Amino acid sequence: MLDLTRQEKTILLFLALAFVSGLGLNSYQNAQQRLELEVTPYKIKAAREQADSFIEQQRFVNINSFNIDELTRLPGVGEKLAQRIVEYRKLNGPFRRKEQLKQVKGIGEKKFEKFKGLITLE
Repeated sequence: MLDLTRQEKTILLFLALAFVSGLGLNSYQNAQQRLELEVTPYKIKAAREQADSFIEQQRFVNINSFNIDELTRLPGVGEKLAQRIVEYRKLNGPFRRKEQLKQVKGIGEKKFEKFKGLITLE
């Protein structure tokens, strides 16, 4: 058997522990990558289903008759903004053009662009 000094034994032990730790870390990372590869298609599928469901449910939102809860289904429209839409409608009558929504405080060009394809006047 080799006659090693205490210092050499310590170094060998340290190197062996580092090697084993490296193997363990590598195994863990590989397992994480495999898990992510297995989960990702389900995440994508779930996101697509959710988007399809949203589009189907939200096909058209009637800005002249829908209440606050229904108006909040539009992207970027919360309760306060929906309330402002309803109040505007009460004060000014029904919207005659979709673009009139931009006269409601809180609806600018960018927000309007997000949902203009989802609204109707009928």
